[in-house]
Amino acid sequence: MILTEEVLIMMERNDMEKGYVGETYVIAKLSRAFNITSTIVPQDFFSYDLITNNNKRIEIKTAILRKFERKHPKKTYYSDGWEFGRNPKQRHEGSCDFVVCVCFSSKDFSDNPRCFIIPWKELHERSVFKISANPKRKGEHKFWNYEDKWDAIVKDNASGSSDIKNAEKL
Repeated sequence: MILTEEVLIMMERNDMEKGYVGETYVIAKLSRAFNITSTIVPQDFFSYDLITNNNKRIEIKTAILRKFERKHPKKTYYSDGWEFGRNPKQRHEGSCDFVVCVCFSSKDFSDNPRCFIIPWKELHERSVFKISANPKRKGEHKFWNYEDKWDAIVKDNASGSSDIKNAEKL
């Protein structure tokens, strides 16, 4: 099949479309796998994207695999990975509980994404961060410890949720 330029342009995803795909994926994953309901919140008022019925505030980041180039005086190095950006509002202390990175390998989102459920404290000062596609890459494997750690969201001990449960007991 030969793809025309028009079709290729349509296949390119803008940031808003990528974000919507990532949010929808996380909502479906939480609902189907863990019976957790989540709602998209208005971006004008909140620094996170979703709130769950167990009071977890989740920032969703979605990216498509790309090649990075690093030039050194004697050699140029290439690596594959996903890059994410965060605005100043998202970097404030307590702006969310988790950042869920939804990482697709294909531009058309036809593959199952890799998901990294990263505690907010690991990213709070970063405006840009990358996750290497190679979990063994020196210095860039830190976030692989959080791959598919959905249980962190499922647990009822994020900020505020235990206080609410304790208040309900009173």
